[in-house]
Amino acid sequence: MSRLFMIPIACLLLLTSACANHLTLSMEKSVKSSNSIFLRPTNDKTIFVELRNTSDNPNALLADIPNRLTAKGYVVTSDPDKAHFILQVTTVFAAKAKPGTTLDSLVAGGFGAMAGGAIGTAAALGSRSFGWIPGGAAIGAVTGLVSSKLTEDSQYTIVADAQIIEKTKEVVEQVISSQTAGGGGLPSNATGLVNLFGGQSLSAPNAGQTTEQTQEIHRGNERIHKTRYASLAQKMWLSEEAATTDLVLRLTDSISGLF
Repeated sequence: MSRLFMIPIACLLLLTSACANHLTLSMEKSVKSSNSIFLRPTNDKTIFVELRNTSDNPNALLADIPNRLTAKGYVVTSDPDKAHFILQVTTVFAAKAKPGTTLDSLVAGGFGAMAGGAIGTAAALGSRSFGWIPGGAAIGAVTGLVSSKLTEDSQYTIVADAQIIEKTKEVVEQVISSQTAGGGGLPSNATGLVNLFGGQSLSAPNAGQTTEQTQEIHRGNERIHKTRYASLAQKMWLSEEAATTDLVLRLTDSISGLF
């Protein structure tokens, strides 16, 4: 088989592979938590709510949670000492995710873990230049990459940590362990023509990873629940504003649904 005949085949393969994870015309959304929370049924419906947003997106605050709880019959109080439940929610990450990000990776570390390090996988073609592609197939690679960028799906994610403290009649002793894992891949700039399209690759998943474990012992008339929620939206040409609005709504539904 001649080299001239191989060139269109190579181009076709590159163009076909470029369409993977592309052309999602309707928004796909999903939510997941790191663990389940079960609250003891009670007639005391008083709750103190504290909402914070430490992400770079000012619109990622889950501000409608108090209204959702009020609609369920809860009395939102400004005095935590008079509340049967204390709900604290912090948005820790809200931004565009790299291709390959999954909900499992976002919630893997659990409550309090670093979110940014787990987001992302190696970019297409990695950090290698087109010089390694034999013959004229490099032209097909460029064409495939351009086509890929034009039809590429966008992924946005919002990650929030939630802590619920519920008062109890009995004395409860809890040993609460938390693990913070950093790293997950060190970014490196792509070389060659990949760099023209903003290409960036990540090194091995465990490169530069550090793990910190803490353990706390709580004893008193309260039970503490901690969980991490992550929401992910994917669509071709998805705007950050549209994604944020929908993901905030889904996280609000999920967290208020605990009560």
